[in-house]
Amino acid sequence: MEATDKKKASSGGNQVALDLAAGWIGGIGQVLAGQPFDTIKVRLQTQSDMYKGPLDCLKKTVKNDGLLGLYKGTMSPLMGVGLCVSIQFFGLEAMKRRFYEQNRRKNKPDELSVSQLFIAGATAGVLNSVVSGPVEHIRVRMQVQTAAAEGESKYKGTLDCVRKIYSEHGLKGVYKGQVATMYREFFGYGVYFATYEYLVQRQIKQKGLSGRDKLSTLELSAFGSCAGYALWLLLKGQEVQLNHGMFEKLSAD
Repeated sequence: MEATDKKKASSGGNQVALDLAAGWIGGIGQVLAGQPFDTIKVRLQTQSDMYKGPLDCLKKTVKNDGLLGLYKGTMSPLMGVGLCVSIQFFGLEAMKRRFYEQNRRKNKPDELSVSQLFIAGATAGVLNSVVSGPVEHIRVRMQVQTAAAEGESKYKGTLDCVRKIYSEHGLKGVYKGQVATMYREFFGYGVYFATYEYLVQRQIKQKGLSGRDKLSTLELSAFGSCAGYALWLLLKGQEVQLNHGMFEKLSAD
């Protein structure tokens, strides 16, 4: 019995390590691929009077700041996104394992309900917000700095930005906008992971597969895309308001 318990504990520890490592690697790839698009999005949300549209924003950003201007604020998410995604998957998988245990004890179906999947995702989102809140705050501050508009930039880099915010406003300043971020992450990741996991479970059941490892990469990518659309359709208006409100506060600073 003791040997079995040790084996289960070891297996659980290995699974947690795999969840964290997979999240970290995936997060870094996500930042490097998406940062230019995110920079344009944030500038259009917060400085709409400066640009006629996405292409105009792209041209002016490259003209004023060079190609590297599209990657302004990248250091902040690079430093934090690995941890963010790792926390997401750790929280998600931990809650899913807990629900599986509950279902087995109550002799319920082995697959999780949509409500259970939503709660698992929402929990992952709230845990993630502890890191994602300050990471996005710093990222937005760096992204809205434009050489043409400000001359000498207020912040020389990510670490300089953190240092100045903390010296001027303390830890509360670093976590500015945190309540809105937690609200967004709770519902956003609840919907995101519930959509993804539901589609995966449904496909496994319809095809009579033994597990998700039998699904093709194309199927998993399609389910991820559907989950992503569900996330952004739900939260786009909230993010615009959050970024715009944050920019107004930054201007006041």
